[in-house]
Amino acid sequence: MTDSISMEALRLRRATQADAEFAYHVTERAMRNYVVATFGSWLEAEVRKNTSADATDGRSQVIELDSVPAGILNVERLASHVQLHQLFILPEYQRQGVGTHLLRGVLSDAATAGLPVRLRVLRCNPAKALYERHGFRVTSETPERFYMERVA
Repeated sequence: MTDSISMEALRLRRATQADAEFAYHVTERAMRNYVVATFGSWLEAEVRKNTSADATDGRSQVIELDSVPAGILNVERLASHVQLHQLFILPEYQRQGVGTHLLRGVLSDAATAGLPVRLRVLRCNPAKALYERHGFRVTSETPERFYMERVA
């Protein structure tokens, strides 16, 4: 992986209802193969409902590179920890440092607050290696997922 994309071109903006279709598109392109490999099917209606709700309610942020939508970030700060719900990047922007840059920002914000960061990742998703490189450790697991945490 290289940082070939200019991080100055990277911007986050709060998602709106107008971003609901894009949020679904990113989720499908980034996650569908892993979801099907894990659960045997892709539940389009359910994914559309959830991505639309996250966009409409402003829980998601759109990742932009040079004003072009490239992914979705969904982070929730709770009293006990920061929960990284989604860091989904379109395949054409993966392995270029975007995820690493955004993850470092989440980790920095959590460290400033003195909070651990938690996430879950499907067992077959190679993103687990990214999280491990950034100090996340598996705290529990199910047949489908790893639950990971990085302490502050």
